[in-house]
Amino acid sequence: SGHRFAPRRAMVYYACALTSGGKDGTLAAMLAQSREDTEVVCYANVCPSADAVDELDSHCFQTVGHRCVDALGALTGKNVFRRRLRGSSVSTSMAYEANDADEVEDLRALLRAARRREPRLNAVCSGAILSDYQRLRVEHVCAELGLTSLAPLWRMPQREVLERVVSSGIDARLVKVAAMGLSPEAHLGKSIADVSETLIRVEELYGSHCAGEGGEFETLVVDCPLYARGRLALTKTRVEKTSSDAFAPSGHLVVDEFEVVLKPGAEGVAPGRVIWVEDGEESDMSADEAATATARPTFTFTEIESDNSGSASVVRVDDLDVLVTFKFAVNASARMYSMSFSAVTSTVDHATCAEVIFQRMGSALESEFGASSRDAWNRIAMTSVVLDDMSQFAKVNAVYAKYMPSSEPSARACVTSAPSGTRVYVDCVVDTSDAPRRSLHVQSISSWAPACIGPYGQAVSVGGLTYVAGQIGMEPSTLELAAGIEAQSLRAAQHAVSVSLIAGAPLDARAISVTVYSNVKDIEEKTNALIVARDALDALFSSSVRAFSWKPLRVYIRAGDLPKRASCEILPVMIDGNGPGGDTDDDDDDDDACNVFSHTRGGERQSSDATESASVYRASKFMRCVVAARTPDDGGIAEMFENVIHRLDEAGLTVRDLAHCRMYRVAKTSARAPEKLFNALLSAARESAGIDAPFLIDSIPVHACGLDADVTADVVLEAYAVAQRV
Repeated sequence: SGHRFAPRRAMVYYACALTSGGKDGTLAAMLAQSREDTEVVCYANVCPSADAVDELDSHCFQTVGHRCVDALGALTGKNVFRRRLRGSSVSTSMAYEANDADEVEDLRALLRAARRREPRLNAVCSGAILSDYQRLRVEHVCAELGLTSLAPLWRMPQREVLERVVSSGIDARLVKVAAMGLSPEAHLGKSIADVSETLIRVEELYGSHCAGEGGEFETLVVDCPLYARGRLALTKTRVEKTSSDAFAPSGHLVVDEFEVVLKPGAEGVAPGRVIWVEDGEESDMSADEAATATARPTFTFTEIESDNSGSASVVRVDDLDVLVTFKFAVNASARMYSMSFSAVTSTVDHATCAEVIFQRMGSALESEFGASSRDAWNRIAMTSVVLDDMSQFAKVNAVYAKYMPSSEPSARACVTSAPSGTRVYVDCVVDTSDAPRRSLHVQSISSWAPACIGPYGQAVSVGGLTYVAGQIGMEPSTLELAAGIEAQSLRAAQHAVSVSLIAGAPLDARAISVTVYSNVKDIEEKTNALIVARDALDALFSSSVRAFSWKPLRVYIRAGDLPKRASCEILPVMIDGNGPGGDTDDDDDDDDACNVFSHTRGGERQSSDATESASVYRASKFMRCVVAARTPDDGGIAEMFENVIHRLDEAGLTVRDLAHCRMYRVAKTSARAPEKLFNALLSAARESAGIDAPFLIDSIPVHACGLDADVTADVVLEAYAVAQRV
């Protein structure tokens, strides 16, 4: 199975295991405890305010059999923190918004108290499998309390969960049933091992979940390897039916009496205590400390003259100047904005440069969108951060976290540029339309894909596109890099596949572009990360039955460095639904209906002055193209201009439809190349439409670039256009 936790050397987790007494929380705690780097130090449980109540109408917590949780300390030898629910399911949108009357605030109070009494506590383990609702709430509380969320079962296949429960020696009894094929009289009180075949058969017949993830049943664990001191004996029970529906009767088991039967050697393990958590717990951080942690310095921006592709200002920091450039473009009909910011200095530290940029970004968002700054930040779909020194990433990331929203944040990529004088560069795509937005933000450590612990998500889908965060070759369960360039490159590709699948836009079927970065520090190594990634993508795309018939665009870049000193980073963009400007009644799987095409064109690769390009477009709707040139002079820029115009023309679009362009250029290419291309395109826009173009061209200096892994181009341009509707 792929769901295996490997040891991690750099971090030790002392975890509180969330439990209802059921199989999922127990299996998760066992998997966490099996890691060499993790110790389950206590348990936490929320229960109904009235002891006589067995089942609550809770969106987040299972409470049937809750009275038996009092025995958990005697069973395990660990302390058990419990709290009676004061709140209920009030904030029920997918993204949790703090509400004093919500049951999630009880979880917050419970974990805060547990951390205070267990000083080593730095992690929380939960049994979340498929429920984003539950996972997001646990992650929300963990993030605010500074705890790491561990979710060993996240996205584990249902049958594997069931098999692991049985094979791991977990004796879990059904204490609630509510599904076709199950009945209170026949199945309540039975062990999972005894009914596992029935559960699989019910899943096959009725499409339910054999591990109960759809609420088909709940369990109570009476014995397992974590129960070091004893097993739980249910000495007096009764069945309480809650529905006599002919097709799906429901009911639960009421445990009136139980006892702990001690195991041999139990006398050597002291029993744990049950610690009830009441109201009035003090905050872990004083108001002054909290204010200091989120404090933002104030800067004064002095505007200076700039070229016509953007604006510039100077910020004075401790008698030192930081040049801040700002570029902004808007596609009015698509309600899509592009922004870029750079801080140029050789004397001011990276964290201060980041503060300057994010303050300038905040004021731009607020002034351009006429909304509160916080609401505007939530409109960002994709953010790219480019540093001149990756060793400063942690400091810049700390500043990033102060400004970016923690709930439903943008996707993000981060690389290091070739030397250019720019200390920090940030660009973002902002969608202010009313189009539905989906954000995938998994902060829990699991075996699914690397967690995004912080204010950036794995993927954001909006405006017909899905943006996936840059994926590097980490082992998901440890967040450590895989061993070797090839392993890292393959892992990065695997993560891109996993994330895009859950985001609803599978990479193998819906990718329109993939940018692959390698680390220039590996240039002397025999294994080339770009080639490994290219071959993995070739295999993926050639073996797939694609939803549409185009060829995904690809750009290969050799960057100065990558996060964690990774060898490879993969950044895909996919079509979501029918794509930008797509009609809702189009058939996603019909090539003719979607009319998405791809073309390649250009000179021979062997020619020193060759210019080549490729595009993916939907006629009169959108176009994405890549152009590569080997000549950095004016002639090369002219050829790039001609290629962009041709790509727009074949898509039935014009220069005025351009929304965003990014230019990668090697060191020998003039820094003025982006400005020259911008001016050429701007002139074309004025001639054809009589208006200034709404697009911008960002420029990132790199060590090598190209449309194939040989990276022999001098300049690569990525351009994106969406039809401007009159």
